[in-house]
Amino acid sequence: MKEGARSWLGKLEAEIARELGQPVALAAQGDAPEASRSLVDRIEVPGARLTLAVDSEDAAGFLAEARVIEAGQADAEMVRELWSGIVASVAARLGGKAGPAAPLAEPAGDPCALRLGSAVLRMAIDVEAAESEAEETVPVRAAAGSMGSRPAGNFDLLLEVELDASVRFGSRELELKDLLELGPGDVVELDRNVADPVDLIVGDRIVARGEVVLVNGNFGLRVTEVAEPVRRLESIRCIA
Repeated sequence: MKEGARSWLGKLEAEIARELGQPVALAAQGDAPEASRSLVDRIEVPGARLTLAVDSEDAAGFLAEARVIEAGQADAEMVRELWSGIVASVAARLGGKAGPAAPLAEPAGDPCALRLGSAVLRMAIDVEAAESEAEETVPVRAAAGSMGSRPAGNFDLLLEVELDASVRFGSRELELKDLLELGPGDVVELDRNVADPVDLIVGDRIVARGEVVLVNGNFGLRVTEVAEPVRRLESIRCIA
């Protein structure tokens, strides 16, 4: 493996782990992704251009292992969007930008494997020297979790979509007979301690946690924890 590619393996490992919020391991070995299943991205940073090929089917299992999506609930477009968001965040932290690359007949570059728990993501990384043009050397300060090179106008429209959010205090499994016997004054004990944070849910995804407060006579939520940006963006599938 070329020294430049080996150096970038370490950087990608650190930044992907940071984006997912859990450790991952990149090894400079393994099989290259299959061309028919590859998702291809390009990362441009000052002095280097990285073409990254990733196996789309393995990516679904990898993102499920990272709990970005649930197993069995991912389609190809969701995997594409989520992986592109991760790549864009990594590129921004490295002082560069990311965007889609032209599909490759065969994934070029050095094969490597990205491991998270029991999931293995097959990759191939190809590093080229980039021209010192102004647009390539000026760092792009994209927000973490951005969705890559989406046209600004379209993304602004998406930001105006209204989503239903709810607060969940806890849950409890009840048998049907117990449910039918409920009456005024009965108490249903939940699976959450009074001191535990409550969940803010969009669609079927937890996007934040916090504590209940009173705001002008209404209940409110003071946020204490926020999910990773890519996980919050994944919750927009509920509007499809």
